[in-house]
Amino acid sequence: MSTSSLPARPRALRQRLFETSINRNSRGGEFDNREVIAKIAKVRAERAALLGYAHHAALQIDEQTAGSVENVLRLMAQLAPPAVANARKEAADLQAVIDAEGGGFQLQPWDWDYYSEKVRAARYAFDAAQVRPYFEMNRVLEDGVFYAATQLFGITFHERTDLPKYHDDTRIFEVRNEDGSPVALFIVDWYARPSKRGGAWANAYVSQSGLLGTMPVIANHLNVPKPPAGEPTLLTNDEVVTAFHEFGHALHGMFSQVQYPRFAGTAVARDFVEFPSQVNEMWATWPAVLSHFAKHYQTGERLPAALLEKIQAAAKFNEGYRTTEYLAATLLDLTWHQLKADEVPAADQVL
Repeated sequence: MSTSSLPARPRALRQRLFETSINRNSRGGEFDNREVIAKIAKVRAERAALLGYAHHAALQIDEQTAGSVENVLRLMAQLAPPAVANARKEAADLQAVIDAEGGGFQLQPWDWDYYSEKVRAARYAFDAAQVRPYFEMNRVLEDGVFYAATQLFGITFHERTDLPKYHDDTRIFEVRNEDGSPVALFIVDWYARPSKRGGAWANAYVSQSGLLGTMPVIANHLNVPKPPAGEPTLLTNDEVVTAFHEFGHALHGMFSQVQYPRFAGTAVARDFVEFPSQVNEMWATWPAVLSHFAKHYQTGERLPAALLEKIQAAAKFNEGYRTTEYLAATLLDLTWHQLKADEVPAADQVL
């Protein structure tokens, strides 16, 4: 639970909310799920043993690119020291703010969100609305997302207004190789609507398959609020990055060359599936790409470098804390799932 928006006084309220949050579902009563957790862990351990694995973690990682629990732990060991070092520097910055305000206390977990937001505001304060005029949606799509793909892979995008659409807000593009041969159909479905689930994702409505002779039909779904008629659709920086991210998944599906549809596109190991999308994200702020699409929708002025630097610096802020947080969760998960069935604690011993 984030306590960043709570007032500095009373501090006890932040502590109470934090402790209530981290102890939820473990205080007895109908919502206590510790027994369920213990049962799941035990059943998973039993299944792993039946299949000849030392534990559930070994079973799950066996078909991933990591290959073994040892490899995962080795990677965690490499990531943890620099992450912890950064988190300690961040903690020192927060403690400095507490001391400067005469707080008279040592930084605690329930203080982190509140004071990190103070530091962020002081160092990287900018109005997010300042960048939106430079991120007009169609320009981001055609002069950004598509442009980067053309420069990298030589593919081109040709809108097909003759094809039927499941919603008027969508756009359909035929993707072609440099020689003009077809690669895929790509559906752009970026606007939010009441019937649409939240978030952003990629769908393969038709998967590539040599066996079936099918070519991919891939869609990217976002939830960008649609402006009133006649007004431009201006994206946030996060929405721009998300558009590039999801298109990485789309490329994964478009470039699939398999015989059996079961293995097409993103039907790959879980610890690899985000790699193409994460790589494609970086083109969102790559200078040659950014300068091609980040232009003011009215004046054509390019996004000021100083504003971009501030956005990027703010995005990296507090990374030590965030990284140690997910590393701790990963190590906890691995520890639980390396237990044998008879080692799983009873429900009342689950903390």
